[in-house]
Formats: sequence, structure tokens, C-alpha cells
Amino acid sequence: MSKPWRQAPPALVLGPLDRALKRASRRLRHLGPATADRLAGGSRHNQRGTQLDPHLNLILRLEKAAGKSLAVGDIADARRGMRRSIHLVDGPPVPVFDVQNRVLHSGCPVRIYRPSAAPAPLLVYFHGGGWVLGDLETHDRFCRRLCAEGGLVVAAVDYPLAPEHPFPAAIEEAQTSFVELAGMAATLGADPTRIGMGGDSAGGNLATVLCRQLRDRRRAGEDLPQIALQLLIYPATDFRRIEASHQEFAAGFMLTGEAIDFYKATYAAPDDSDPDVSPLLCADLRDLPPALLVTAGFDPLRDEGEAYGQRLRAADVPVQHQDCAGLLHGFVHLDSASPACDRAVAALIAETARLLRA
Repeated sequence: MSKPWRQAPPALVLGPLDRALKRASRRLRHLGPATADRLAGGSRHNQRGTQLDPHLNLILRLEKAAGKSLAVGDIADARRGMRRSIHLVDGPPVPVFDVQNRVLHSGCPVRIYRPSAAPAPLLVYFHGGGWVLGDLETHDRFCRRLCAEGGLVVAAVDYPLAPEHPFPAAIEEAQTSFVELAGMAATLGADPTRIGMGGDSAGGNLATVLCRQLRDRRRAGEDLPQIALQLLIYPATDFRRIEASHQEFAAGFMLTGEAIDFYKATYAAPDDSDPDVSPLLCADLRDLPPALLVTAGFDPLRDEGEAYGQRLRAADVPVQHQDCAGLLHGFVHLDSASPACDRAVAALIAETARLLRA
């Protein structure tokens, strides 16, 4: 029996302005950088002196002109808003060999993407969305790219969201789902000796927490699969929000401080210093899986992501850092509108595949 993680979202209804924005987004990538910046009202730079990708600069201008942003305080509107925003910039679905929707023994829905009939490394993936938004559909295209371009079996986990399921429900179900998926890797057409875990934003947070919790269980003697890689795409690692990037990018750069406050309050973790919400504050990061850390230069979460990478290195954990200096939080969804985002997604997929096969 499937647990009712959430009600099925209503059909996405686009108005005339949305349809115009969708058409515009399809043409954005064909604009030259100078033209895109001119249409956006001029180039923008961060305090490090890095220029924001011109196509993203124009997307921000179009979003502002549309007058629509995250409806903080209203869960249903926020979820519709995320689906709408991704739909406006999403490209066509990427074809893969096979896609199956399944329900695990816990009742958690998952979607399995296979690149071919041959065994391939398995990547268990947790979507972003602040532990409040997101689902299998919002991240379908990115998971398809991971599968098709990386040659990976991708298992996307539709973990329970807050406020219906506040902290630590997402962590508990994500861990249960990972263990079950890893145990059935061979039946999924995956190589049971090459299993990775990953996620973006809140999903990256879940991946960091799970890697540590599973390490502790193995230390205690449990027979659990080794994790070959943790893929951390602009992960949330410090709930205290004390890093400078939170102040620099608090407004006007896709993920806002207001939105982060909304996510935090809805997730309802009682203690910002708890390593299960702030992995950066974990006292012991030794013996964790090798990491591919991806950060964006115009992201409130940039500094805490970089700090987490430094902590991992200090604990002798191998870290590859992909610094997407000119990009925004959420850029994996913007690959069809921005050539720079497309290149960054292709690079992180290629490195993920290389590391999982190393």
C-alpha cells in the first residue's frame, strides 16, 4: 500500500503571459551574451568580481517582469509556483532506455531510469525544493540527463515533504529508501558494487546526512552497502545562515532569503546546530564517501557549500569541486535556456559517471 505522501498536484494551467514566457525561454539560448545583458538592463557582478551568466541575468529580468515569485506562506501556491517556474524553462524530455514508477516496501514512490539493458552504476537521487516543494516531475528532465548522458541507473526518490511530514520524516524515509534500493540494485539492472547517492539543495542536504548516518551504522557493525560517491549539488549544510553569501544574495537571485526562512520554518527542525540539519557542524566527517561538490557563484548557499567541502578535505575525504562561478541556485533546471547551464550540467554528469566508475 502506498503512503499518501501528498495529494496529486493539480494540472498546471498556464495563462497568456506564461505561454509567452515559455516561448521566450526557448529562444533565450540563441541570443548572444552581449544582447542578453543589454535586454536585461546591463551586466551584473558579485562581490568576488564574477559576472552573472548573461542568459540567467535576462531570465531574472523576465521573472521580475512577470511579477511572480515563490508564494511563501501558502504551501499549495508554493508547490504550483515551483512546478510553473521549472515548466517555463524546461526543455523536452530526454529519451532513455526505460523508465518505471515503483513503490518501495515503505510506501515511498520512486522512479527508476535505465540507460540500457546492461548493468550500470546506480545513483539514488533526492530532489531539491527546501524539504517542502519538488517531486518526481520537477526533476524528471535532470534525472533523464543523468541517466542518458552518464550511463547511470538513476533511482529518484519521492520522499515525504513538510509540513505534512516535518523533520526528521524526510531523513528517515530517505535512509529507508536508499537501503532498500541499494539492496535491490541487481534487480534494477544496476551494478551493486557501484552505488552513489546524490541530490540538489535540500536533496543535497539529505545526501550529506544519510552518508554520515549510514557510516555510523556500518561502524556499529551493520552490513550495509558501501557508497562509492556523494553528489552534492549546491547543498544546504548550515541552518544558521551566517555565511556572507546569504546576505549578498538575499534577494533577486532566484533563491531568496525569504524563501529560505519559509523552508526552514516549514521543515520545523528544532535546533539549527543539529548535524542532521547542519552537516557542516558535524564533529566527525571522517570515513565518508568521496564527494563531487557543485556550487554556484550567485547562490545564498554558496559559502556553506564551499565550507563543507573544506571540512571534508580536512577529514581526508576526497572532494572534487565544480565551481560554477557565474551561475545561480537551481541552474540544473535552466540548461535549455542558458548554454552556460547546459555546459555545467553536462560537466557534472560526466564527472559523476567517471567517479562512480573509478
